Parts: sequence; structure tokens; C-alpha cells
Amino acid sequence: MPDARIDDRTLHVSRIFDATRERVFDAWTKHDHFVQWMCPPGVDITLCEIDVRPGGAWRIDGRNADGDFSMSGVYLEVVRPERLVFTWAHHADGHCAGPRGHETTVRVELRALGNRTELTLIHGPFADDSSFGGHQQGWAGSLDKLDAFIRRTA
Repeated sequence: MPDARIDDRTLHVSRIFDATRERVFDAWTKHDHFVQWMCPPGVDITLCEIDVRPGGAWRIDGRNADGDFSMSGVYLEVVRPERLVFTWAHHADGHCAGPRGHETTVRVELRALGNRTELTLIHGPFADDSSFGGHQQGWAGSLDKLDAFIRRTA
């Protein structure tokens, strides 16, 4: 998967999926789809809430080898089936009641390639290289799961 930095702290990922952009968009916006692929392998999602509309909130609580975690944000743009933009922050204590850490922005753009879709994900800017690297690995695993989900539900 080609990954590159836009700058020192912003992740850029492109992937092509064997599905229409409507199907890929639905995977991001329908709860029963989203919960099946979001978060990399080794993560158990214990709570997932998405209100996909401008101003709507999202939240994921989960567990991995490092323990419990929580992340949340707000949808800034929802343009079906072309684009999603939302904020993203982890909670310091692993629970949504705790303070939010450094906030980043995720931009997902979908471009039709016939019956296939090019997904471009831009996420950042991150506070440090460690966070950049962790999210780079996390998105790689999540997008692998998204690809498997799309193939499984074709």
C-alpha cells in the first residue's frame, strides 16, 4: 500500500477497492458495516456509535493488547458518495469521559474508477512521529479489513 507523508505529520494513504464508491461509502457510514472493519486486527470494539451527518459525533471504545482505549470526533463534511471529513482524538485515560488528546482531522475521498473505487485517506497533522507511525499501521490494518469486508459482502 503506498503511504506517503504530505508533510512531516500528515498521513496520506491510497487504496483501490473492487466495489462502487456507493458500497465503499456505505462501509464508512452504516453502523453494521463500519463496526466490522474499523480498527486494525487485534482490536475488539466494545462500543461503536456513529451519527454520520455534519455536526454528528462518533465514538469507539475498544480493547487491544495494550489495554482499553477510547476515541471520538465530529463529522465536519458528509458528501455522499464522495467525501467524509471528521475530527479524531484519543482519550487520555482510555475512556470517553476522560480528556481528549491531540485532535487530528481525517479526510476520506472516494473516486469512481468504473466499478472500482480509489479511496484516498488524509489524516493529521499528528503531534509526533510515534503517533504518525501508530496511525499509519492502524490504518493499514483497518483498510485491509475493509477490503476483506467488501470482498466478503460482494
